[in-house]
Amino acid sequence: MGDLLVPIKTTAAHSKGEREDRHRHSVYDAEELQSLEQALEVLRSRPQRQVLLKVLQSISGALDIHSHTPLTSQIIHVLVNDIIPDHWSDLTDDKSGNGRKTKGVIVQLLSGVGGVSAIATRMRLLISTKVESSLKSQLSESGRAALLADLLSLLELVLGRDDFLSSVWLNLNTSLSEPQRRWLLWKELITLLGNGRVLSTASEADLLVARGSPTIHTRSWISHGIEYSAWLGRNLGRLIEGSSGTDAYHKKAWAQMLERATSLGHTDQVVEATYDQIVYGNCQSIGIHQAYTCALSSSAKRSVVFSLLRTLTKTHLSAPSVISSNEETKRSISAVAALLCTFTSDHNSLSELLLEWLDGDGISQDLLIRRAVIAALTEDIDALKTALSNSLRAFGDKISIQHTPIIRQEGTTENLLLLAGYVYRKEPQHISHMARSSVYLNAISNRLAASSARQSVLGMYVGTAISELVDPPNKRMKFSSDELTNAEAHRYISLPRIQDSIGSTQTLKRKNTPNRQLVFRGAIASAIQQVPRASSSSQVSKESRIISIEEVESESDAEENDDLPTYAKPDSDASDSDDDPTVINRDKPTAPVYINDLISGLRDTENYDRHSLALSHASSLIRRKASFGSEVTDNAQELASILTGVQDKWDISNFEELRLQGMIAVLVAQPLEMGQWFSATYFNGDYSISQRAAVLTTLGLGARELAGYGKEDAALTKSNQDTSLPSKKLPPKLHALYASSEMEPITAASAQLEQSILRPMALNAADALSGPNALKIRTFSSRMDVEKKRTRPIPNALAKVVADGFFFPLTGRFSMHTQG
Repeated sequence: MGDLLVPIKTTAAHSKGEREDRHRHSVYDAEELQSLEQALEVLRSRPQRQVLLKVLQSISGALDIHSHTPLTSQIIHVLVNDIIPDHWSDLTDDKSGNGRKTKGVIVQLLSGVGGVSAIATRMRLLISTKVESSLKSQLSESGRAALLADLLSLLELVLGRDDFLSSVWLNLNTSLSEPQRRWLLWKELITLLGNGRVLSTASEADLLVARGSPTIHTRSWISHGIEYSAWLGRNLGRLIEGSSGTDAYHKKAWAQMLERATSLGHTDQVVEATYDQIVYGNCQSIGIHQAYTCALSSSAKRSVVFSLLRTLTKTHLSAPSVISSNEETKRSISAVAALLCTFTSDHNSLSELLLEWLDGDGISQDLLIRRAVIAALTEDIDALKTALSNSLRAFGDKISIQHTPIIRQEGTTENLLLLAGYVYRKEPQHISHMARSSVYLNAISNRLAASSARQSVLGMYVGTAISELVDPPNKRMKFSSDELTNAEAHRYISLPRIQDSIGSTQTLKRKNTPNRQLVFRGAIASAIQQVPRASSSSQVSKESRIISIEEVESESDAEENDDLPTYAKPDSDASDSDDDPTVINRDKPTAPVYINDLISGLRDTENYDRHSLALSHASSLIRRKASFGSEVTDNAQELASILTGVQDKWDISNFEELRLQGMIAVLVAQPLEMGQWFSATYFNGDYSISQRAAVLTTLGLGARELAGYGKEDAALTKSNQDTSLPSKKLPPKLHALYASSEMEPITAASAQLEQSILRPMALNAADALSGPNALKIRTFSSRMDVEKKRTRPIPNALAKVVADGFFFPLTGRFSMHTQG
């Protein structure tokens, strides 16, 4: 038995004096540290400030923090979990040289994969609601916010460099010789930084700190997605600086980090910062960026190229000077075209992405960037022909003409005319052949036959512009329309004559964009922005003018309006009659479609609209669902109990009729079960006289409906409901034509009198006019014919239901109450 219990660890409890002696000796131990294990023990003993700096300096000089051994992991754990909570706030307030040195050594020891992971894990533990009880007892809410603020400031210092990724990569290659270990650590860093683990953790921590801070809290850039993505992009850009582009292992590591970074939701910020050098005209780095971009996956490469085009548009082709000045426009387009041509040269995959963008996302982009892309493809005539063919096919497709937004159709038209001009200057016969092809002629015909005037005008623009290229002056296509004489028509028709050249990337200049600082006050984050004010009130008064508009109707207009038909005033909506629009209830309930909705509506007596709607649809819904599923069967007794005991709280006009119809519907749906239930309820239930009378009426009318007299009772009591499902009904027009119309009670009563009194009299009169009975011939039939015509008796199933469900329960309970 004793062998089963083996001691694993023995801990000796020290007295207060022994702990003080141990802490006092730690100063001496720090001066004579012989190994890193001793330094770890000193850190665990919670040393004083003067001892901490010496221990950290000895560790940083003797320990390679990027080797990721068990000892380094323990030291990082002690630093994050013990040293930072005890000393970081004091070190932040200490402006002396020792304080800055201590912070610098701590940041240096944590500037690695292990340090970032430990800080993120500690922050996640503090944020999580499932915190250990011991940690909860040690930390209050304000203490947790203060500790999170310290960890955030520490993480900012650790990551606050644009060369963080490059330094980590260099240290991993220097410290670790096994490629497998280096790759595993780099994948962990991708998970932390690229997958957004650090971003999400810092965002939650920043929000908790802002809630617990009574003063203005400057938001951390790590918790801001745009700034964090820009920082990650700058690090990726520095990672490939000075690289030859031939290291496949380095390209793979860079590509995987960029692919993860683009999934953070701010692709444009990542790409703009990563490709910062080539965006602003650094020709030496274009080849390196090109080689590394080709290492991306197909989807990531597509996302990066498309984002790069948006970045170029924003940085170089959207300035007011570019838009207003024609020479500046041509110069900027030529520079961007040179950049794209150099970036995509000798790589068909990148050129194909430009073609895909031109036919897809680029259609809705600005014309200037599309001109630059087309100019970059001018060296490849096959690419221009392919783009022209795709644009012509999209331009003449009937489905595209009918359903594509007009702004994309206009972009397709501009691409078609631009490409036609470039191809015509290189191979005029290709455009001549295209202008006589069936694809082109069908496209123009489909455009001219379009129902929209705007779509037809685009066809006129293309037909006129292509005809000016290939046809002589006396045979050119002409349209006698005013749409071809305005400035827009001139712009479209002149597009084939535009010829942008490939310039130099040296003309691309960097713009200075000031940084913005995001500030939190309490739990609300607001960006501090300065709104320009007017120089004087007189300037505003000069610019604003009140123009009086008066409508004058002439006599000729009044005579013309006499022929117009007059329409009646539309009915007013009761919900819109209130003067205060804030009290109008727009959230009107809808009719219940399920039994559970009906039950909840009948119980909701505080909402008039919902309660009355449920009561008015109770009978029809129960009858529809009676033979459809098991909703009524499962909830029959609950429905009957609610309908029997419901009170007329809102003074509904036909409340008794609606309640009675619902109770009859429940009884008819389950006659045997609910007949016994209603019989027992009448005698044993705690109900009033009127409610008991409603129960008896339900039993009587329900039995008559089961016997086949339901239509007569429904016509007399206005309870005829449309119980058929929508799938079992004719369309409204055919239903009104073939279905029997509903009769009013007086009409129904007169029809019954006609059937019972006048019809027998008419039959007797017709029999008397046919002659005496002696002259009437009676045909004799064989016994077999008589048996065939004789109707066979039908089993009386109603008798069993009425006896077991209605008669015997009522008579039996009546006798019990009378005898008792």
